[in-house]
Amino acid sequence: MVKIFTIFFIGVLFFFGGCKKTKSSFIKDQISDFNTTSTFKRFTKALEGKNYHLISIIDQEKIAKDLKEYLRPTLTFEINNPKISTKLISCNPSMALEMPIRIGVYRELNGKVHLIYTNPEYWSLKHNIKDKECIELIMLLARDFDIATDSIKRVKR
Repeated sequence: MVKIFTIFFIGVLFFFGGCKKTKSSFIKDQISDFNTTSTFKRFTKALEGKNYHLISIIDQEKIAKDLKEYLRPTLTFEINNPKISTKLISCNPSMALEMPIRIGVYRELNGKVHLIYTNPEYWSLKHNIKDKECIELIMLLARDFDIATDSIKRVKR
């Protein structure tokens, strides 16, 4: 039985691209038209009024400087929507591993700024979420993040 599950799990990883060198559908990666700080501010502002709370901001570049190391501008921040997270954790306590939600913003050497986070839709697979209400909440999170991600792009005229 364990062998069957292992083969199935590996197959799922290959199907979803988990072993490719490029980022898979498990990770959302959007290039921003703004610097790291502005990207962070625009993304979090776009979630205002939707009951998302900023839990923490970690300036990874500053931490590296304190260690006398070099790191490109990189921020990690955590946000939480208490109503959604409480319901998702009640669907499966392992969802506590995903809450609060961590989001990264970093700048490449070529100047491109990326906003990255785990695709909420992946959680239904990872945590075996089958409850219809919980899946709807996961889809709501994914839509909210997609909309917030639109805010890091300049409007083309």
